[in-house]
Amino acid sequence: MKRETLYFLAFFCLGVWSFFWGFKRLRRKRLIENIPTSTIRGLALGLVELTGKPKKKALLKSPLTKTDCVLYRYTVERYEQRGKSSRWVMVTQGNSFYCPFLLDDGTGQILVFPKDAELILPVDYEFVTGFFGSTPANLVEFMQNNGISYQGFLGNHKMRFREWHITEYDDAYVLGTANKANDFMNNHQENLIKRLSELKKDHNFMKETDKNSDGNVSQDEWDAAVFRVEQEVLQKELEENKNNDVTDVIISKTEGEKSFIISDQSQKDLTFKLGTQAAMGVFGGGALVLFMLYLLLASLGIF
Repeated sequence: MKRETLYFLAFFCLGVWSFFWGFKRLRRKRLIENIPTSTIRGLALGLVELTGKPKKKALLKSPLTKTDCVLYRYTVERYEQRGKSSRWVMVTQGNSFYCPFLLDDGTGQILVFPKDAELILPVDYEFVTGFFGSTPANLVEFMQNNGISYQGFLGNHKMRFREWHITEYDDAYVLGTANKANDFMNNHQENLIKRLSELKKDHNFMKETDKNSDGNVSQDEWDAAVFRVEQEVLQKELEENKNNDVTDVIISKTEGEKSFIISDQSQKDLTFKLGTQAAMGVFGGGALVLFMLYLLLASLGIF
């Protein structure tokens, strides 16, 4: 098979993917439009749409920029070139999905547990390093604390850092399922402190926490360890209480409901963005499929 035919086939598959991705965006848009915004005071169980100000349930600092926030996600990628092809390869990524936050709409507050949520956020921070350019101190510190190699034989690797976060100053949009939940969240901080006190006496744990092996656990290394332990503690609490009688309400994702969206954009901005993506995916993908199909048939001598 000719190389150009393989290229045509690859772009044909890309068009098919874009076409169905566009329909997925369209379904998201219609779902948001069809669900009325509820107040926390008048909340009913089931799929709900809420807007309000996010509040801290626990102190969080985003790993790359050290921003005080209620929710974050980050990615670190390395640019790799092999032969004639090149691409960004994921080195590490993380999020605070196991750390719940409060949403306040003026009528009350409700706990949001963002595990498995679809984040629709603009990139709050992005930095791409060069082969010989300087790298900001905060990124160098992050890579050293996390054991990430960024220096090569001819200079620094080309790296891309991106971070998304929601702060207490943002407006938050949440579309998720309101469920009854146990009051185990009230004991979460106590369980976390108890677990950290135990681990401080664990030599192997402290050695593992010292990522750069300099004999001292830095604040960044300890913050990363606290976050990791909090994930484990909260997950254990959720698993232990999921079959018990429940009294509180929490917004989360359930097995029977696929939709769970968290954003710092308004409903109007969200529907506009999703509508634009849907149009680009459906019409752009469809056009690409038809054009590549024509080129494929032409390359095979059918046209």
